[in-house]
Amino acid sequence: MKRCLFTACMVVLAACGGSDSADGTDAGSLDAPTTVPAVQSDAADAPADVPETTEAPADEPPATAGSHGIVLTIGDETWDFPSAFCAYQNAPAGEEGSEWNVSMVHGDLQVYITGDSYGSEVSITDIVNYGDLQWVAEGGAVKLTVDGNNIAAEGTFTDAAAGLPDQEGTLTATCSGWAEG
Repeated sequence: MKRCLFTACMVVLAACGGSDSADGTDAGSLDAPTTVPAVQSDAADAPADVPETTEAPADEPPATAGSHGIVLTIGDETWDFPSAFCAYQNAPAGEEGSEWNVSMVHGDLQVYITGDSYGSEVSITDIVNYGDLQWVAEGGAVKLTVDGNNIAAEGTFTDAAAGLPDQEGTLTATCSGWAEG
């Protein structure tokens, strides 16, 4: 009963409400198309929840940094992340006073890059099985370069999970844009 009442209220509001649009027509008039979310009247008719997957199909090659992603290589192992979330505050990334980071989670792994007044860091971590994988290059052990939407890093990575010997590594990342926060 509550769902029916809610749906009826939404239809009435959609038909009566609104404001003038840029072309001079009333966006809330009955002549304008109105979309009302579908509401099921019986919970038993609802479809079962279908889990969403975020991984690319196996037949698609992984994205590279050239397509707004991140590629990290440590020693002889390489990880590809299909995109990059990039954000900064105070000043655009790479400029004096900027605090910025780039991050992406893909599967069980998270890559994280940051540059701020505390220093620089590049890391990759298994966020599900924390002790299985965690490589970090920070401070003077990593050199970061920001050129617009492109980030490059090279440095010496320390294995904080298994205690393996340090490894040299590189990173390239390309942001589709920067969020300001």
